[in-house]
Amino acid sequence: MGAFLILVGAAPKYFKLLRTQYWDQETRNRHICSRLDATLKAAARIRFYAERFGGDPKACEFSSLPILRRSEIPQLNQSVRALYPLGTNFSLDSSSGSTGMPVEFLFDRSHQLGRFAARARYLRENGWSPARRNVWLVYLGSYVGGEDLKLIRSRLLFRTRFLSIPSDFCELAKELCRLDPVYLYAYPAFLDALIDGMQQTGVRLASLQRVFTGAEVLEDHVRSRAKRLLGVDISDNYGSTEAFIAWQCPAGKYHVNAEHVLVEIVDEQGHPAAPGEMGRVLVTTLQNHLMPLVRYEIGDYAVAAGDPCRCGRTLPTLDRIVGRGVNLFQLKCGRLLSPWLLMGAVRDRVEVSQFQIVQKTIDWFLVRVVADRPLSLSEQELIRTDFAKFIGSNVQVTFERVAEIARTRAGKFMSTVSEVTATRQELIE
Repeated sequence: MGAFLILVGAAPKYFKLLRTQYWDQETRNRHICSRLDATLKAAARIRFYAERFGGDPKACEFSSLPILRRSEIPQLNQSVRALYPLGTNFSLDSSSGSTGMPVEFLFDRSHQLGRFAARARYLRENGWSPARRNVWLVYLGSYVGGEDLKLIRSRLLFRTRFLSIPSDFCELAKELCRLDPVYLYAYPAFLDALIDGMQQTGVRLASLQRVFTGAEVLEDHVRSRAKRLLGVDISDNYGSTEAFIAWQCPAGKYHVNAEHVLVEIVDEQGHPAAPGEMGRVLVTTLQNHLMPLVRYEIGDYAVAAGDPCRCGRTLPTLDRIVGRGVNLFQLKCGRLLSPWLLMGAVRDRVEVSQFQIVQKTIDWFLVRVVADRPLSLSEQELIRTDFAKFIGSNVQVTFERVAEIARTRAGKFMSTVSEVTATRQELIE
């Protein structure tokens, strides 16, 4: 699809989303059940799923279906391709491969239009306008999907500038000051670096009204820095190559795009997580009948929702996006630990400009820091003391000063990495 056809085709779906986000629960449940039945019917015609299901399952049997692992996606892909003549052109995209295993997904027109419509809802419901000055600070490498590139390269979004990530954020701050955007979109790590550049240069974005973030987990300190130093709120989203999963409304909750995907939060045994409990994210696409994903374990963790959002939307909600399982830490007792608890111990050290916490083994954590000078013994001990509050005192914490911390092949920065939970992640993939 060309850029114009994308926008025109997505428009009716977008206007429908403005109504469906306020449906009553009974109407929503009927809609999801109908979509799920259609998805399972489409899946059953694919040999991979036909053998996997052993029949033609219905929505009422959904929770008993097996979880789809990342390592099974190539087999599913080939099973879909086998239904079509050799050389057929597909709308496709590959995952970022941040865990070292990129895989290819195939999409039909309905899925792509639904994804763009859901993205438009996220932006517009948070005040964004294509008629005002926009800057999108994004990674413009091979990771960017073909449909996204068509929009970026088109002239349809004529008030929007797409800037690739520079190495000098002070110069970027000056460039943004010249462009004077009303809205800014950036990866959280890039936004954090940009704020550093603005502090160093003393520039201000006079017209900025809101910042939008995605592609990485948004940490609390980035949100608070943006509010304190830029004077604006952040509207975050939870998207992936596979689907546009959830978005944050002005009231603060993450709303699942229930018209586009069905999201489950499950514990390690595969049972539904209780409200307020962290669990694994399973995604079922509801608009992609070419290569549907059924109970696909995307590799992320999130916190199941408790109370409904005060905004009045009836979409399912998530309380928090934790991120990839490889970013979580594992304690000796087997419990997984959210990385935020340890990140605060390092993040607030003024002498550290960037850091990465790596769990090398179950009882060894390596803290990499980018700093003008080595951390003193007393500074290291303060961090160890803070770590001990959450991981115990019998765990080794060592430090390594580096010139820079490498990003993933998709341009993402991982502030926490666990080589222990990575073992489990390999099983998922």
